Amino acid sequence: MTRNGALAGMVVGGLTVIVWAELENWFGLSAEQFSILGLYEIIPGFILAWIAAMAFSYIGEEPSDKMKEEFEESKANVV
Repeated sequence: MTRNGALAGMVVGGLTVIVWAELENWFGLSAEQFSILGLYEIIPGFILAWIAAMAFSYIGEEPSDKMKEEFEESKANVV
């Protein structure tokens, strides 16, 4: 996952949770009309955040060789 992918995931997930909770108030939609709206907000938030993070990671640039090297060094120090 890249930096842009992580950022996109956080933004999309956060906005999804906020919008999902307010769909009934903003658009007059209810769980009785659409059963999927009965889901707890974090479930669609997590799913859409994961999709956004993966999509932006694949679309964006690959990390530089220096960044990969620093990651491997820090990983070796932890493990």
